[in-house]
Amino acid sequence: MYELRGIHVLPSEERRVASILQRMGQSLVDAGVRNPFHVSFSGGTTPGDKQLVRMTWTSEKIESTFPGGRETPAEDTAMMTLRNELTADTWVELNELMNDDKMVDE
Repeated sequence: MYELRGIHVLPSEERRVASILQRMGQSLVDAGVRNPFHVSFSGGTTPGDKQLVRMTWTSEKIESTFPGGRETPAEDTAMMTLRNELTADTWVELNELMNDDKMVDE
C-alpha cells in the first residue's frame, strides 16, 4: 500500500487551490478512479512551510494518472487549467506504508 501526496506551491492562493483540489478529488472518487483523499493547506497562520496545498490518498499500487480508456470530464479539465494557472510548482511524493508483513526484527 502506498501513500501518494501531490504538493502544489503557490503565491497566496492556498484556499482557492485547496477548494479546486477538493472538487477534483471528489469527482475522481465519485467516478471510482481514486480512493478517498484529503486536502490540506498552509496559508501563513500556522507553523511550518507556507503557501503549500497537499492532496493525499492511498493506493494498492502506483499507476499512471492517465490510464488508457479513461476520459477526463470537461469540468475536471477546466479545474486543472485553473489550478495550473494559480500554481507556481508541483510535485508528487510517494511513500510505502508500513504494515505487519514488512516488519523486521530489531
